Amino acid sequence: MAPRTGSKGLQPIMERQTVQDQVYAQLREALIAGAFEAKEAFTIAGLAERFHVSHMPVREALRRLAAENALRIAPSGTAYVPDLSADELDDITRARVIIEGAASMIAFDHLDDSDLATLTAIVARHHASGLAGDTPAMTAANREFHFHIYRAARSPVLMSQIENLWLRSGPYVRILSDRMEQLLKTELRDSFTAHHEAACKALAARDAAAFRAAMETDIQASHGLLRQLIAEAAG
Repeated sequence: MAPRTGSKGLQPIMERQTVQDQVYAQLREALIAGAFEAKEAFTIAGLAERFHVSHMPVREALRRLAAENALRIAPSGTAYVPDLSADELDDITRARVIIEGAASMIAFDHLDDSDLATLTAIVARHHASGLAGDTPAMTAANREFHFHIYRAARSPVLMSQIENLWLRSGPYVRILSDRMEQLLKTELRDSFTAHHEAACKALAARDAAAFRAAMETDIQASHGLLRQLIAEAAG
């Protein structure tokens, strides 16, 4: 995850082919990573200038993201990130538990000792970045852990659904990231890798049920924390 600077980590488009796809891919990645705040708005002209492209590929990329419910488009044409909603978070979480839990179960039989070593290393990096207070690195490691497992399911259809759910989770990732520095100073610090560690232990023991349970519990634990943060923000 790129640092959340004024440029949002977006890079100028240097190639003329598939410009729309490049704009879409960069915006999509930034949204998944939580680079944009809820209700944050940006114009076609502003993004076109940032990417060094014409308005058309930006407009089409924004339409694609709006079709995926990752953005909203105002009548004026300005795009904005959807606001935080506890009900939407509940809905996304239910879908994530169902779909990602199933993907984890399918992936289980394809994960071997090499994958276990990779996942264990990611957990160690996640934990170390937490101790260092490096929130972007924590976020990146969390995503890397989950998607290493989901790719092992070898299902493009499931992966597409999972990516869309993570895309729609962007504003919630952002609010959690914004509070992470404070949270890492509390008793919650060690909990952020606990379920990943449990998943690795289950994989090592070849316990598929425990593996799936750890992955689902990880999603549910994040949901509980986010629910609390949204309530605090609303209060």
